[in-house]
Amino acid sequence: MEMNMILAILWLRMCLSLQETAVLDIGVITHDCPEHGITNQTMKSTSARNEQLVIQLQWTCVDGNESYQVLRSVREFGHEPMDLILIPDDLGYVDILDDVQVLTLGEVKPILMDEKSRIFQTTPSSGLQTEYRRDCSLPLGIENFLVTLQTNDNLTLLGSNFYAVVHHLHWTSIIILYEKALVFYIDQMIRTLSESGVFIWSHEIDGMSKDHVFYLLQNIDARNKDSNVNITIIAYKTHADNILSIAGQYVHENNRRSSLSLRSLWLVFRLDDNDNLDEIQNVTSDIDNVAVVTLPTFITDIVISNGRIDILNLIRRTLYDLGSNTTVTLINQTDLTFIFKEQLKAQLQRCHWSSVQTLMFSVGGRSWSSVGYVAISGQTAFFADIFPNMALGFNGRKFHVTTLEWAPFVTALPNNTYTGLCFDLLDHLAASLNFTYEVEEPADGQWGVLNSNGTWTGLVGQLERWEVDIVAAPLSAQANREKVMDFTYSYFIDYTTILMKKPDPYEKKWRTLIDPFSEQLLLCVLLSLPVMSLLLFLFERFSPYYVRDEEREGMSGLHTYQDAFWYMYGALLTQGGEHLPQSQTGRTLLSSWWLFCIIMMATYSGNLIAFLTVTKDKPPFSTVAGMIQMDNYRWGTIGGSSWIDAFNETRVPAFMKVWEGMLRFNASDPSTLSPKSSVHFEKVLAGDNYAYIGDKTQMEIKMAEECSLLMADDEFLPLQYAFGFPNYSPYTKLFSDELLYVHESGLLHIWKTRQWPQRSFCASEMVTVAKTITLMDVQSAFYLIGIGIGLATLVFGFEKIAYWYKTNCKGQHEAINMDSDAVNIKNIYITDSV
Repeated sequence: MEMNMILAILWLRMCLSLQETAVLDIGVITHDCPEHGITNQTMKSTSARNEQLVIQLQWTCVDGNESYQVLRSVREFGHEPMDLILIPDDLGYVDILDDVQVLTLGEVKPILMDEKSRIFQTTPSSGLQTEYRRDCSLPLGIENFLVTLQTNDNLTLLGSNFYAVVHHLHWTSIIILYEKALVFYIDQMIRTLSESGVFIWSHEIDGMSKDHVFYLLQNIDARNKDSNVNITIIAYKTHADNILSIAGQYVHENNRRSSLSLRSLWLVFRLDDNDNLDEIQNVTSDIDNVAVVTLPTFITDIVISNGRIDILNLIRRTLYDLGSNTTVTLINQTDLTFIFKEQLKAQLQRCHWSSVQTLMFSVGGRSWSSVGYVAISGQTAFFADIFPNMALGFNGRKFHVTTLEWAPFVTALPNNTYTGLCFDLLDHLAASLNFTYEVEEPADGQWGVLNSNGTWTGLVGQLERWEVDIVAAPLSAQANREKVMDFTYSYFIDYTTILMKKPDPYEKKWRTLIDPFSEQLLLCVLLSLPVMSLLLFLFERFSPYYVRDEEREGMSGLHTYQDAFWYMYGALLTQGGEHLPQSQTGRTLLSSWWLFCIIMMATYSGNLIAFLTVTKDKPPFSTVAGMIQMDNYRWGTIGGSSWIDAFNETRVPAFMKVWEGMLRFNASDPSTLSPKSSVHFEKVLAGDNYAYIGDKTQMEIKMAEECSLLMADDEFLPLQYAFGFPNYSPYTKLFSDELLYVHESGLLHIWKTRQWPQRSFCASEMVTVAKTITLMDVQSAFYLIGIGIGLATLVFGFEKIAYWYKTNCKGQHEAINMDSDAVNIKNIYITDSV
């Protein structure tokens, strides 16, 4: 065992003795010396060929304000001698010594490379070609999209990347969330962009908890409710991924209260040498617009916090790159010094193309897609929009929609599908705004009324509790509802009216002969007949024209009221009479009566024909006031609807009585406040003197199907139908604007024509065949015959009684009087004889 260990040690020593080594002595003059007062350091790099490159550093600290100290230190290093001397440019050294290799280290500056500058070549004095890549190859296929900005000397490599992308986006305001370690770069960016007129709002994200980030996003959302928000994250991988993850949670938890996902543009500068973005794809899936630029970490690792070059780290990276890839032992000392010097310059002037990835929506889900490239030199090459999802609306997001059946606005079909005007609108909105939806109905089947505990039922209650996203139904806009939800632009205006069953058409057919005239007109005509008869009688009786005519006494004529009345009655029926007045007074009065009779009879005859051929449906009442006066009528409306709140909260006396009646009727018949319109239609058709209070549109459609229905003339309580959203929803204005466009474009009228029935009238009302007059139509004429027979019989009885009285009672009285006269005569005769 001991022998084996000895052999291994000998073998190791032999290998070490075979290892070839190249050494460079480098002097560093600076005002920032390494910690712990170290003045000499040695760094090594071993290649795969077992070659070793050793850098021996010697540090000298000087006062930057003393140029003489800098020059003296350079001379001292030159006498040692040193292969290379490094001096920061802020020391103000001017290279005046030709025999000393001095490299002045300025600020990190990007270089402008063209496509040909892919390989940096040096040709040392030995003639040996040494190559190392600068990683400046332009990605293939983007030459036509290349844009080069003017180099800004105030920006570092990181700032150049950021400035180039912001300039391409034309952003005028930016919210920057940055990591504390990058505060130096952020300050540079803010100064430069502010000078360009860009408004910057910055926040340091180190140590931010989830609640703190949520609070920050809430403030951002509140300040920019109706406008887009440009948010930039500049951080190393850990912090950048953490902020994106929390932002994704915020958007997911507040998707109904906030439209930040839709309106925010997230531009992420993620410092990481690994450009794999799979880790953050899931956490950002709820954010619509995310673009990530993965930048190499070398952009920041050669600059320290005060903006100066980190010389030690710069030498370490150069040593690693050169020692690992170059055959250093085959190069003489002078060439090795030259190559090392050029490699230092290359480290300060790196070129790198970073891909700009945006999170796209696709059929299979979300995935990253490259939209362009940005170089640390300030060059950009974008062949697609950085945020293409902005033009895609909601990007296929699924909304939860609730509704209730109310034809023709919403009609339920099998398999939980719906049709109607509301869903024509919803399908158009889904297509234009790029979203999908699933439909449900409220468990209680109500539209929404206010409970005694202050909560709402039905569709309105679902919005109040943020259970759904949209109400797609003919939901009436009301002030009380507006307190707990939002309404879109009203897409339909309707009115409330009353539906009842038509009265029995034969119930009042006996009025056919008197219906052509109103009751007031009939009364005036009937009163004018005896009055005009009386005037004619008086004129004819006392006219001076008949003073010398003694023959007419005891004869019939217009000077008797009986004859005058029957003559005027005959003239009223356009029939002539036997007697005519001879006096000018009577003739003048009678001529005016004839004209009156002609007008009345012509009007009556025309209306009578219309009443006999056309059925007149006269409602029992035509207004709300008339309905509440009908003691034999009951009424009801849709339970859980806007009508319940309207009648319950009204101060109009007639409406208050309507509500009192509803409560009274509902106590004995709960169906009077049924939430189903079909129940109310059935009650009306049953013919139990039931009146249904509802919307005019649905009643008109039902009347086209049922000819036995009749609608009142009174229209009250206007209805504005609109879509509903949760209170303070960020999407209300977006949907309202689209509904307004639909209304102005005429699409709403087209859909209404398709959903409404082809006719809005009863089919029997349009029959063109002549109507046959039935016995029921003219029954009143037969009633008049019966009445005439009855009156004639009654008069005949009176005449018989009068005749009997005249012939019997009056005759006996006259006989007694005659006997009495005879006795008197006899007595006289006897007296005379004496």
